[in-house]
Amino acid sequence: MKLELLDIINIIVLFQLLVFIFFLLRKKTKRNANKFLAFFLSAQVLIIFNFECYNLRDYFLSVSPHLFNVGIPFLFLAGPLFYFYVKSLAFNDFRLQKKHLLNAVPFGVVIFLFAIFFFFHSAGTKRTLILNGGPFPSAFWYTYHFLVLIHILIYFIIDLNILKNYRKEIKQQFSSVKNINLTWLKLIIYGFLAAWFSSVMVLLAGNYLHSISNEMVYINFLAFFIFFNIIFYKGLAQPEIFSGIEEKPKYILSKLTSADAEEYLTKLNSYMNREKPFLSPTLTLKELSGHVSIPVRYLSQIINEYKQQNFYDYISQFRIEEAKKILSDPACSKTVLEILYQVGFNSKSSFNTAFKKFTGVTPSNFKKDATAYTHFNNTII
Repeated sequence: MKLELLDIINIIVLFQLLVFIFFLLRKKTKRNANKFLAFFLSAQVLIIFNFECYNLRDYFLSVSPHLFNVGIPFLFLAGPLFYFYVKSLAFNDFRLQKKHLLNAVPFGVVIFLFAIFFFFHSAGTKRTLILNGGPFPSAFWYTYHFLVLIHILIYFIIDLNILKNYRKEIKQQFSSVKNINLTWLKLIIYGFLAAWFSSVMVLLAGNYLHSISNEMVYINFLAFFIFFNIIFYKGLAQPEIFSGIEEKPKYILSKLTSADAEEYLTKLNSYMNREKPFLSPTLTLKELSGHVSIPVRYLSQIINEYKQQNFYDYISQFRIEEAKKILSDPACSKTVLEILYQVGFNSKSSFNTAFKKFTGVTPSNFKKDATAYTHFNNTII
């Protein structure tokens, strides 16, 4: 058995993936993200192993022809499993439901086809099929790989939608979004796209650009090699980088009555003005819910429907009002930077954006106008 550079790379990748999977499954966590990642990587193990079976055909035929094509159906599980991983990474309350089994339909169809035309045959028949190019004609394989790439592209679009919803939902549950890391979620989604694109190039090169087909295969496997290592390092070595949020609550079936909502709203406004919890830069919807003894679901509904705001803007408005009081005080010698931290913001950009949104002017201009107004009144008096 003669190993080429690509075989050596794949053996290294397989070993790494198996180690990654072992640690992911052993790591105890309340969330399912690590398990979905382990399943996704397991599918990649079978896919790469399948490639090596054909790349080292003579060796694996002598070992066992039953090893061939076991990874082929799992190409249709790569997209769904990665989608489950991204979903559980972004939303920590995500759980598999019966409806999610529909994602496995293409996988089941392929299993059925290969069971009939390959898996259920004897070892001798399988050897003959492999030596003659496989159980299906070349046209089938071109169509099959094209459908796989389209299938993965569809899930990539779904993953982008998750990112879009995540961006929206963090403002429903957090009063500050500066330290909520979107980079990691974007990194794994676009990293997956880059690896997918390299697979597209392999398919195109194999059909139309034969002179660079071998080079594209190397690039494809190296792209996935880098992608897997990034996921392992960030997802396992630094799990705290991404804690996830809860999905947007739905109010259609809410049992909150108008009378209760008004009572909760009065209670909430009273607490906000009296205790000023918005001064805490890390205040979350869940924390505020505990302070005012209002269920999280109802508190979110009240802010969304009765105040016509998301949680982020609701808290920001209180912070801006507090900042206006300080800026309007002629005896105040604090800088804008000191004031923004005092009222609960943790970045100048978010403070300036919120201030202009609720007042129409920048903090600096507001302070100048307040000072000029005070000076004018004092002059008249």
